[in-house]
Amino acid sequence: MGPVFAQMGQNADIRRRGSSSSDAVQLLPHGVASYARTYADGYLSTWHDHPRHQLVYAVAGLMTAEAGGTSWAVPAGSGLIVPAGMLHEIRMAGEVQLQSLYIDPAEPEAEAMAECRAVLVGPLLARLIAALCEMNNPWPLPPRAHHLSRLILIELGAAPKSPLSLPYPGDARLRRVCDALMDSPGSGQTIDHWAALAGMSRRSFTRRFQQETGLSFGHWRDRLRCQIALRAEARGEKMEQVAQRLGYASRQSLQGMMKRVV
Repeated sequence: MGPVFAQMGQNADIRRRGSSSSDAVQLLPHGVASYARTYADGYLSTWHDHPRHQLVYAVAGLMTAEAGGTSWAVPAGSGLIVPAGMLHEIRMAGEVQLQSLYIDPAEPEAEAMAECRAVLVGPLLARLIAALCEMNNPWPLPPRAHHLSRLILIELGAAPKSPLSLPYPGDARLRRVCDALMDSPGSGQTIDHWAALAGMSRRSFTRRFQQETGLSFGHWRDRLRCQIALRAEARGEKMEQVAQRLGYASRQSLQGMMKRVV
């Protein structure tokens, strides 16, 4: 068998194995390779990285992820962009239907993937991703797959950021506060209490928190509670009980906060 046919045979074998192995998909010669799978509730993809940029798109369900010093909630209709070489961990909350794209960093427009961020996936981008996944990585690459890939990268570059990131501060004093709030997200303590826990004045605490996370303390707390509520909702918990656990008087109050955040 000649080298060209041997390569084609190898690609076909990788495509067959790719139905159960995202690692195999990344060995394909495609500039943009696709991978689709449904994951059960609680599935954990432990800390790892990829040689390619990755878009992890939640078609249905909810993912939570840790990457780049940030906690991310990725509900249906959103995606997480993870640059090549960045360590990340992903957990599924409820059953999650996932579509992933693995992008060669040398591809045109791939610079849009160099920043770790969660993005909103609009109807056009969602359909483009679905169409590419349905083609199942054909080789040689037909014109339609090539053009879909180009459009996807252009649309990803223009996709708006999701408001559900939760940056973790680098300052150990602020991390102490964030850890305490994660342990007791429904706490009704005042900002003066949290400043005292950090060993800082109220003014220094609020200013430093904004500098470290890009968010006010109140907005950071709302995002934390929103992420917790989204996970609980995906697992079928009663929202009245979730609201009580998070310090809200009613389910409606919790949902009002979630709408403001999302």
